[in-house]
Amino acid sequence: MLDMESEVVIRTEGLTKIFEKGKKREVIALDNVDLEIRKGEVFGLLGPNGAGKTTLIRILVGLLTPTAGNASVLGRDVVKEIDDIRERVALLPQEAGIYDRLTAQENLVYYGGLYGIPKEELYERADSLLETVGLLEKKDYQVKGFSGGMKRKVLVARALIIEPEIIFLDEPTTGIDTIGARVVRNLLKKLSKEEQLTIILTTHDLNEIGELCDRVGILNEGKLAAVGKSSELEEKFRAANLEEVFTGLVTGEGVYAE
Repeated sequence: MLDMESEVVIRTEGLTKIFEKGKKREVIALDNVDLEIRKGEVFGLLGPNGAGKTTLIRILVGLLTPTAGNASVLGRDVVKEIDDIRERVALLPQEAGIYDRLTAQENLVYYGGLYGIPKEELYERADSLLETVGLLEKKDYQVKGFSGGMKRKVLVARALIIEPEIIFLDEPTTGIDTIGARVVRNLLKKLSKEEQLTIILTTHDLNEIGELCDRVGILNEGKLAAVGKSSELEEKFRAANLEEVFTGLVTGEGVYAE
């Protein structure tokens, strides 16, 4: 369970991102977002397409620069100290690629080698991670023959090869079948419980939020409309479930804060 006295590892204050689309046209992707995420927390970002979920993650890992406001990860400023942040966090994008002709072990070793991890240590880490995700017996198999869920497990293991303190997952179960999604969710629960890894994930799946997340932040049109435990949000907005909270906040109908 999340310890509410634990260290804040992500903090944003007034975080804003505006994209310019043609002459004098602006799109506000993030609008004055204030957020805190604590060490060991599984935090879900929920919102419709275009709500700002991916933009927020890209700012936190240094792929985008904020227009205004501040953000820090592990006590480091995302603009001024991004190189230090990148050594301590991992990102698994929705469309992450995998090398089908490499084996499961080779995928991890190749990626870890880009970070300068010593070769002997790298193989030890790769085998340990493949055991964690239940693929050690498949380590010498080319991943082109793997199911969608197995490939996603390899990708999660690959992201963990650098031993990050935080992992960002953008739609981690999108595009894989029901069984594959269950496999990935079970893996994330295991990593959270056993490794105390801080996990931030974006999703459209309310069941995924309910099953995995300590807290959820609902983004809509770039604004953080609500944040808290699912049960807290249901109580606050007098809703029967999180779906009712979410749809009410997005459509502007049917929910009212206490």
